[in-house]
Amino acid sequence: MDASTAYLLIACAFAAGFFLGRLKLGDPLEPPAPPDVDALDAVRPILEREGKIAAIKAYRARTGGGLRDAKSAVDSLDA
Repeated sequence: MDASTAYLLIACAFAAGFFLGRLKLGDPLEPPAPPDVDALDAVRPILEREGKIAAIKAYRARTGGGLRDAKSAVDSLDA
């Protein structure tokens, strides 16, 4: 393979990656689940003592929810 072919392949790969990366694939994310009030009451002291990351971990452990839902719920306490 000569240099011009290699440059052409690199340019095509770059262009394909650029255009495929700009495509809007899939559905947009659903909004986070409404927070569990009992879990928020239990997490509030943890947020004050240990910080946001520990509070998110505790919320997830208590509810079994995902990271996005837990972060949204703890952020609602922080605001």
